[in-house]
Amino acid sequence: MKKFLIIAGVVVVVLGCAVGGLIWRLSQMADKIEIAQQQLTSVDLNQIADGEYRGSFGDFAVSVTLKTTVKDHRITDIKIVDQSCGKGYDARDTVMRIIKAQSPQVDAVTGATSSSRSIMVAVHRSLLRTATEK
Repeated sequence: MKKFLIIAGVVVVVLGCAVGGLIWRLSQMADKIEIAQQQLTSVDLNQIADGEYRGSFGDFAVSVTLKTTVKDHRITDIKIVDQSCGKGYDARDTVMRIIKAQSPQVDAVTGATSSSRSIMVAVHRSLLRTATEK
């Protein structure tokens, strides 16, 4: 009887871990779909006054909070205030791509697509809020 209880306990723990892992994996997949579906419409920088604007985007696995600096209707700097992502997946090159293109609509960093998209969406949101608040 004692042996049966031990085996039953192990089975319950294994099943619990399997179900927990499945739920976590489904959550990750849903987060990636949400990131990919974020629409990045064009932003008219001529409508944005000089200043520093905060934007954020993210989910359970990947998130970013940043400040976008606009001067003379140009994106001059993007500072990442806080970022959550896997080690080596911070996609910091996305910042320079956005500044160079003067648009959050740039190619994602290979191997760090979710982080890249999060940065693009956060910059877009900071600029979009700015344009609508004016």
